[in-house]
Amino acid sequence: MTRPILVTGGTGTLGRVLVQQLLDNGLRPRVLSRRERNSTDPAGAQWVTADLLDGARLADAVGGARAIVHCATNGRQPADDVHGTRRLIEAALRGGSPQLIYVSIVGVDEIPRKYYRYKHGVEGIVQRSGLPWTILRATQFHDLIHGVLRAACRLPVLPLPSGTSFQPIDTRDVARRLADLAVGPAQGRVPDIGGPLVETIQELGRQYLTAAGRRRLVGSVWLPGAVARGYRRGYQLTSDNRYGTATFEQHLARTIKREVG
Repeated sequence: MTRPILVTGGTGTLGRVLVQQLLDNGLRPRVLSRRERNSTDPAGAQWVTADLLDGARLADAVGGARAIVHCATNGRQPADDVHGTRRLIEAALRGGSPQLIYVSIVGVDEIPRKYYRYKHGVEGIVQRSGLPWTILRATQFHDLIHGVLRAACRLPVLPLPSGTSFQPIDTRDVARRLADLAVGPAQGRVPDIGGPLVETIQELGRQYLTAAGRRRLVGSVWLPGAVARGYRRGYQLTSDNRYGTATFEQHLARTIKREVG
């Protein structure tokens, strides 16, 4: 029987899409989640309720796995990513040393956001883990850009940072790349991936307003500081590798109906 591929954070934004992609590819995903399985979760996936922070049931989760795709993350408490990854590695080293695939973000080593500093630190932990490893950096997901614009739309004017572009990528495209990596040998740091288009945040904002049927003035606000400067310099882009196929506009056409329906 084919050894399973463990997905940490298998119920999150990316993890749940990856689990379905693995099932569609005829593979055996195993989901690691802190919550119990429910009726909306894929029936074909194995399930282990475990906690990366306290190590509970991690041995059950990693045992016999051919690869671990580490999608679990906590943007509000990024230090948890460090502690959880160390626990995961300790369990994996005892459980057969499967390949560890870590999902990171384009620009984590250049843009000095707190969350990015932690993500970059976790990359180093993975590289020094003693496990065969692969690190994939991706640009911002459509879901993230969508959420930011939806929140900003609470104001009568859409205040968006000037001189800033993004290259959002669909989670399905990222999942497709991760599924391919999970069945091959460890490759170290693989090329970053991004969406098919690089567009200013103002252009993305107008697309959101049109799709949502809302009227707002779209403003440009110059933001001070090193983080904003990093975004203006384009460290979050990988325009030489437009791996994704679905545009932000296509994402909106697929999801806005659920938002306003």
